[in-house]
Amino acid sequence: MGIVTVITSGKGGAGKSTVTAGLGCALARLGKNVVLLDGDAGLRSLDLMLGISDRAVFDMSDIFEGNCEPIRAIYPSPACEGVSVVPAPVSLDRMCSPDDMRRLCGGFARYYDHVLIDCPAGIGGGFECAVAGASRALVVTTPDMVCARDAQIVGNLLESRKIPARLIINRLRPAPVLAGKMPDVDEIIDISGLQLMGIIPEDEEVAIANANGNPLPTRSNAAVCFVNIARRYLGEYVPIAKLEKMY
Repeated sequence: MGIVTVITSGKGGAGKSTVTAGLGCALARLGKNVVLLDGDAGLRSLDLMLGISDRAVFDMSDIFEGNCEPIRAIYPSPACEGVSVVPAPVSLDRMCSPDDMRRLCGGFARYYDHVLIDCPAGIGGGFECAVAGASRALVVTTPDMVCARDAQIVGNLLESRKIPARLIINRLRPAPVLAGKMPDVDEIIDISGLQLMGIIPEDEEVAIANANGNPLPTRSNAAVCFVNIARRYLGEYVPIAKLEKMY
């Protein structure tokens, strides 16, 4: 059986979709078969980021409503071999129930090594649905106090559901941190109360790739960091790079 992981955060704009896509592609580069479930009903983005928006006819809600077989709502990404995407419903009214998500994840876990769920922001109904089928969680924060505090709240909710969670610090700018102008990594970890899985530096290559539905250049800073996170996720010991090397 495959592993089902939800990628979540307490605050919008932390970069959950970027992390979902980046981690999915990194796992695929390491030989894993990955499916990404876009759980952000009404605000979906993975279809654009992974280059399948022009071909997406069916979405997650069509599976539950019996409008199509599950296979017809799964779209292989031309941007990243080994990664497929199930788009989110276009309307909030078509959001699935936690039981639906639990069944869907269980079914996909039979055929994929990894199922990654892109969770909507906040801790409402969308969160409850997205976490329902997960056995692991990655909580995404940006390097600021507000986002880190919200990550702590989400981490506590996951702990109450017995879902082990790790932290990803996204869009970190090494220079201001090293100059003492922004909270350092240890402060963010302490506030969130979560063990660190990895750091993604601010990298314009991420925005360019996402905007065009292309994979990250493999030599970009962010792509290298995603591969390291994927290796840790798979159980390897990979040291966190020093901030001085993230420029």
